[in-house]
Amino acid sequence: MRWHVVAFALFSCVAITHRAAAQPPAAPDVVISRADRLAAIDVLTQRLTDGYVFPDKATELGRILKAHVASGVYDTLTSARAFASLLTQQLQAVTKDKHLRVRVASPDASTNRPAPPSPEQRLRAAREANYGFGRAEIMPGNIGYLEIRGFGSWVSEARDTVGRIMTKLADASALIIDLRDNGGGSPEAVAFVSSYLFGDAPVHLNSLYFRPANRTDDFYTDPNVPGRKFGPTKPVYVLTSSSTFSAAEEFTYNLQARARAIIVGETTGGGAHPGGTVPIGSHLVVFIPSGRAINPITKANWEGIGVKPEIPVARDKALETAHAAARRRVAQPTPQLRR
Repeated sequence: MRWHVVAFALFSCVAITHRAAAQPPAAPDVVISRADRLAAIDVLTQRLTDGYVFPDKATELGRILKAHVASGVYDTLTSARAFASLLTQQLQAVTKDKHLRVRVASPDASTNRPAPPSPEQRLRAAREANYGFGRAEIMPGNIGYLEIRGFGSWVSEARDTVGRIMTKLADASALIIDLRDNGGGSPEAVAFVSSYLFGDAPVHLNSLYFRPANRTDDFYTDPNVPGRKFGPTKPVYVLTSSSTFSAAEEFTYNLQARARAIIVGETTGGGAHPGGTVPIGSHLVVFIPSGRAINPITKANWEGIGVKPEIPVARDKALETAHAAARRRVAQPTPQLRR
C-alpha cells in the first residue's frame, strides 16, 4: 500500500486534468497529406498498443483503424482538424473514453516544444490562482459555502492556505462545496481537501492503476491537516455541472461512494482515466489514458457515465437548491438517544 496524501499532478502522474469543456486552445488548421495521415495512424496504433490502459481495446482499435484505412474513409480528408475530429469520434465510439482524443498540434510542436514549467513557475501560477480556491463564506442559516475552481498541480505551500479556508468554515452547520466550474487537477489535492470532511483515522478514497508501470497508487485522507476540520458528521453538499471533470469528479465520486455528501446539480463529464499527451506526427497529438481510477467501495469509476447527482437540477439552480436543502436538514431536531 502506498500512501499519497500531498503533492502531485490526477490525473496526469499524471494529471486527472483535462477538462471536457476546456481543452487547450485550438491550434491553426493545416493541410495534411495522405502520407502524413497514414503515418499518423501507424504511430497512433503503436501508441495505443504500448500505453492505453486497456490492452484489449488497444488491439481492437488497431484493427478498426486498419480497416478504415483500407476502406478509404480518410482519403478525402485534407484538413488536419477534420481528420483529428474523425479519429477522436472513432476512438471514443469503441472505448467511451472521454480523455482519449486527437487534436492538431501547435505549428512548431515537434521541433520547438516548450519546456515544462519550472518549480518556481508552477508555484507562482498556483499562488496567482489561490491554489484553485474561490469564494469561501457563511451563508444564511450558518451554511458554509466553498468554491473550488480547480484542484491544480498540487504544491505543498497550499496546505496552510487550505487550512485557513477550512478553519473559517469549520463551525458551519452544513457545507456546500461548489465544483461546477472545476475541470480537474491533482489527486493529492483531492485527498487533502477531503481530509477536512472525515475524522482522525485515514480513509482510503481512491486508487489509480497505471498500465505502463503496472503500478497501483492508493490515496488516503490525512488525519493531520493544518487548521480545524469540518468533521465527519455534519451535512455536505457538492454542486456539479456537465463541466465538472476528471479530478473534480473523483472528489465527488469518492464522497458519494462513502455516503459522505449529497450531490446536487448535473451529471458530470465522465473522465476517469489519467494519462498524457504524445505526438503522432508533425501535425497531430493524442492524449493516451494510461491509467484508471479504482474506487475501494465500488471497485469501479465514472468513466463515460459521469457522477449522477442525488438531487438533479440545472447548474444555475444548484446552489439555491442545495442551500434550501441544507437549511431544512440542519433545522431538523436532533433525535434523542434512548437511555
